Amino acid sequence: MTRWRALNRLHRRIEGSVERGLHADLGLSLREFEALTVLRQGASVEAGWLYLQDLAAEIGLSQSATSRLMARLQGRGLITTTTATHDRRSVDVHLTSVAHEVLRRGVPLVEEAVRHTVRALAAEGADPDLLRYLAASDQWDAEALLRATAENQY
Repeated sequence: MTRWRALNRLHRRIEGSVERGLHADLGLSLREFEALTVLRQGASVEAGWLYLQDLAAEIGLSQSATSRLMARLQGRGLITTTTATHDRRSVDVHLTSVAHEVLRRGVPLVEEAVRHTVRALAAEGADPDLLRYLAASDQWDAEALLRATAENQY
């Protein structure tokens, strides 16, 4: 239970940092940004589409909340929708050029927010095993994170 709580705290800190950065720089919530990334990936899957329930599962929202989120994205000019050719009861969602620009600018913002927060957590003495796990992903400046872990002598 202790390890789960530590992981939960670590996740909340990282998620909060990412959320603040996205909102300040792009005016987007984390869920909106996640939806755009999932939609971009969905466009490259075998069939070229995904269902609302799949999107909802990927971003951790209910179907009704995901529908509202999609309406916000459409209202902000980030997506367009058309009747699906494969199933007339469905809609195809397309990212606009604005969405592609948001993703281009947002990915480095997210990565930097994660790096910064993980470094701060290491300096504060966060659970060393969880930090080593993050460092092993080799995406968040693993060498610096491992040095910080060693310096704090967990």
